[in-house]
Amino acid sequence: MTIIVPFRPGGGFDKYSRVLSRHMPRHIPGKPTMILQFMPGAGGLKGANYFYNVSPRDGSVMALLSQTMPLFQALKGKQAGLRYDASKLNYIGRLTTMEAAVMAWHKSPATTLEQLKTTEAVACVAGKAHQGYINAKSMAVLLGLKLKIITGYNSSRGQSLALEQGECHIQIASWNSWLVRKADWIRDRKVIPLALVSPEPEPMLKGVPITPDLAKNAEDRAVFEFIAGYAAVGRAFSVPPEVPKERIAALRKAFNATVKDPKFLAMAKKHNMVLKPARGEVIARIVDKTVHAPAAIVARTRKILGF
Repeated sequence: MTIIVPFRPGGGFDKYSRVLSRHMPRHIPGKPTMILQFMPGAGGLKGANYFYNVSPRDGSVMALLSQTMPLFQALKGKQAGLRYDASKLNYIGRLTTMEAAVMAWHKSPATTLEQLKTTEAVACVAGKAHQGYINAKSMAVLLGLKLKIITGYNSSRGQSLALEQGECHIQIASWNSWLVRKADWIRDRKVIPLALVSPEPEPMLKGVPITPDLAKNAEDRAVFEFIAGYAAVGRAFSVPPEVPKERIAALRKAFNATVKDPKFLAMAKKHNMVLKPARGEVIARIVDKTVHAPAAIVARTRKILGF
């Protein structure tokens, strides 16, 4: 079996796929070997298009696609080169969620959301097609924050370096990534959590608001909830359309057994992996809700983001 990873080796997609690949085969009939195939390009789009259109439909190929794929499909569709329908994939299961924590450097001119309403701070993000920009822009517009958004920082590491050097003051990255990369910054209060882009609160961040709860009215809340849907998709594995139902069922059963496997859990702990598993059927419903969001909400979100 193969797991397609549409990004370069060494990151979170690699880690979650690799650890799963070493333990899930024990729970699949025939105990097949499972290997990783890296296919980076266009922010994950190259691998997603290949997976959807070219991969065998026999259950022998899974993929760990970007959690933002359903959101970008709803917002941009074919105009962005998308040749897939995320709602037609068969989801096997999720290993963890991907909430984005909005962090302020401790020397930022504004270290609270209230201060950001009157004092400008610089947010460093990758580009307009990435979650950092979407989150920063939507919060700036809907909450009246004075965020100056600078693009071009194409890695979490580069953004964190920019914080240290005073080039920017705000970084938005997954909470999981913060825990793995910069646990010492969190411990020493070098970064201050301002908000969480998530449909649900994070127990480790007590008192930190989620973006839907910051909305001023129902219309704004609908936009924040639409955007935050990608956090619940998280690190979700899928197989292409048209895979036989019995094979989908077998893979889901194997995945559900793996996330309870003591050997898998021990390796995940060794690699500092945050686990918040969910069944494939649950992820399918979340993706479908995002892809088929009401047209009025999608149109308003596009306008807010400048898409």
